[in-house]
Amino acid sequence: MNDRDTFFKKTRSKTSFLSPFKDFAMDEIPFEIRYDPLTGETGRIYDLPYEVPERADLREVIQRSKELFCPFCPDSLKKSTPLFPEELVKGGRIQVGGATLIPNLVPFDTYAGVSIMAPEHYIAMEELTPELMDDAFSTALLFIREVARFDPEVRYFSINWNYMPQSGSSLVHPHLQVNCGYVPTNHQRLQIEGCRRYYSDKGEDFWPAFMHAEKQCGERYIGEKDATFWTMSYLPQTFLPDVWCIFHKHHCLTQLQTEELGGFLQGLSRVIAYFDHERIPAFNVSVFSVKDEEHFRINARICPRLLPRPIGNSDRAYLQTLHRESSTVRPPEACCEKVRDSFNDQL
Repeated sequence: MNDRDTFFKKTRSKTSFLSPFKDFAMDEIPFEIRYDPLTGETGRIYDLPYEVPERADLREVIQRSKELFCPFCPDSLKKSTPLFPEELVKGGRIQVGGATLIPNLVPFDTYAGVSIMAPEHYIAMEELTPELMDDAFSTALLFIREVARFDPEVRYFSINWNYMPQSGSSLVHPHLQVNCGYVPTNHQRLQIEGCRRYYSDKGEDFWPAFMHAEKQCGERYIGEKDATFWTMSYLPQTFLPDVWCIFHKHHCLTQLQTEELGGFLQGLSRVIAYFDHERIPAFNVSVFSVKDEEHFRINARICPRLLPRPIGNSDRAYLQTLHRESSTVRPPEACCEKVRDSFNDQL
């Protein structure tokens, strides 16, 4: 079995109809059902003539968000946000440069932090440089290390980011969410099971073999920065294709040193620049990690988010929400060259 058969499984299909655009002659739309190389999940891949809407004017949204009160702005931060217990975080908050990490009042796990990226209420995509993001991600790593010290039983760690309301963020002020706990999320669990299954079947780790296969294939491979590997996701999770980053060495964020963030943040900033160039106004980021799981690797998904039509509809509907089946209107291979150009700073 070659690499394509191992990692890049797909089923081709099509739907037929009498098209009003061709005088009701028979027409068809082909699509693929792809299988995630690690988890085995399925999703639908189309190649439709979709155009991203014109760039939205965000001034009204930003102004309204300020009027609704923002607890993360400097005038409110100290008096309106909570503190961690002293035995967990000395001083109650973690500060690095312009970033401040505080407890999450809507916790998604046993230990949950929010890293406020900077004092500025709104930061445009083109301003999300590696240097600016470094402070927030550094606070996240420091918090994760403090949790691991305080509670050695915690095994599952993630760093997450909803940028702008189209991504699900309730606040415009940019912030990360850091979750640490005893039970994996569904996607973490599926990744862990996939790593174990691949090792049991093949006698080797999934990650080096997969990265080699993607690089050899070349259809989705973007590039590498320091100890990170970047590729378009074979099975995108969102309406438009997303990007997958894999850390070569570490399986848990507890192992990652702040100085090792550089390659990841450089790559992330270039993916964000691609989104900005393509008029995509928002995105989600999740960095997944597991403690004491030697066959795992830290990995991140960066997903574009948008309201697909001027009517303002969501890019998620019953298929994604209830069937948990992804659906993408553009193949990842069709986006790779532009993402690669952005990655190499050629846009």
